Amino acid sequence: MRDLIKKILREESEVTEMGISMSKLKAAQPKNYLVKSLKDKEKTADLKKQMKAATQKCNTLYSQITQELKKIKWQDIILEEYGGFFYFTLPKKITDKMFEMCENYYELEVNNSLNGLTSPEKMKQMCYDYNNFIYKEHIYLYLDYPRNRTHFPQGLPKSLLGYNLGVKIYRKILSKAKFIQSQGDASKDAQEMYRKLMQMPDVNAVVYPDETLLIEDGLPKEYVIDVLTESIYRYYQRFPSRKLILNKTILLSSKLLKLVGESNFLNMLYELFYYSKKADRDAFEHLGYKIKGGKYDDDYDDEDDYEDDDEDDDEDDYDGYGLTGDEEDEDKI
Repeated sequence: MRDLIKKILREESEVTEMGISMSKLKAAQPKNYLVKSLKDKEKTADLKKQMKAATQKCNTLYSQITQELKKIKWQDIILEEYGGFFYFTLPKKITDKMFEMCENYYELEVNNSLNGLTSPEKMKQMCYDYNNFIYKEHIYLYLDYPRNRTHFPQGLPKSLLGYNLGVKIYRKILSKAKFIQSQGDASKDAQEMYRKLMQMPDVNAVVYPDETLLIEDGLPKEYVIDVLTESIYRYYQRFPSRKLILNKTILLSSKLLKLVGESNFLNMLYELFYYSKKADRDAFEHLGYKIKGGKYDDDYDDEDDYEDDDEDDDEDDYDGYGLTGDEEDEDKI
């Protein structure tokens, strides 16, 4: 206060030396000039404190969000189903922190106080993604029925890249659909996700030269054999003259081959090669996953879009292969 008064007196002295009437100048000034100056300084000081607190809060929340995104498990991934699509949602504890961080970020942005932020550009991107994609549930995926081929049209928003979330989302879908497939023309990102999924101990894989089939681990053996049968049958539909050769043109994860039995599997390759030449039906019939609200969903309203044909010719049904002596041992796995 003392310094402020001295400054005012010094300014008055300078004005007098310039030949300006101090009384007229004072008359032109607000009567509460001194009080107003003090209040302005107090407001500035308070704003600085607010911006400092908002900066610290923003930095802390962003750090917590990135750490939690790294640690999130695929079991924690939320996939809502409606309209024939999977909609990806982060756990609420993360989205709540994103909301709070963005509130602080926008306050700093309005007051041009972004200098103290550790990662202002990344925070800006996350807030943009939160408002346009994450909060509004605009991150979606779908499956081709009945093959369960995965599609992720838009991918993840920029701020969610680098946390292995794509792999975890696909793993969550696999747990729901029981099996998923990717073809050779899939994007590099999709191929990389399938490669990482194949390395998981609870995922079984079947690899062809041009596509990959993943099967959830721990499913009933009969169901696994059905999926594997349909996969081989479809390959022979596409390439009628190309016989599959184990460990050359078709690879199975060791756990899957052990479950089925190698001799049983070789029988499957042989029998399905000839069966596919006379059969005329779509592969994976009735095995595909029906996303809620899609046209293949049993509760879908528009009956004209899809008819479930239960009158397939019996001669087109594959009765399976004769199990060898390996079956007794495989049942103990």
